Amino acid sequence: MEINEHQIKLSGKANVISGLTNGKSYDLTIGDVSVRKIEEVDNDNGTYNRVAHLKISELSEVNIISEKEIIKSKKKTTTQSQILRFVIESAWEGLGNGMEKEDFYKKEMSGIINDYKSLRGIDN
Repeated sequence: MEINEHQIKLSGKANVISGLTNGKSYDLTIGDVSVRKIEEVDNDNGTYNRVAHLKISELSEVNIISEKEIIKSKKKTTTQSQILRFVIESAWEGLGNGMEKEDFYKKEMSGIINDYKSLRGIDN
């Protein structure tokens, strides 16, 4: 089978500085968006569409462009540990293999801690 179309599907949310108008069209630029899944959807004609699922987060940089202004997103202020938790939880969505999110987080954090100890020669 051959690919008919490459598509994207957006999900998630970001905080914006000001409100938008219902029914109005805007242009977007998005930075720091992650691909969470690639899906192949059969078209029942010998082709398929490859759909990349993109996740916008409160860490993403979103610019909403109208005729008169650019409305910027308000990136959430976070600590390094919050960013690491977000990254691990993002990985869980694609790699969790049926594990509960918190169990996956603890397993990944234990691995990171053990790798760091090994790198620095720490025994306990």
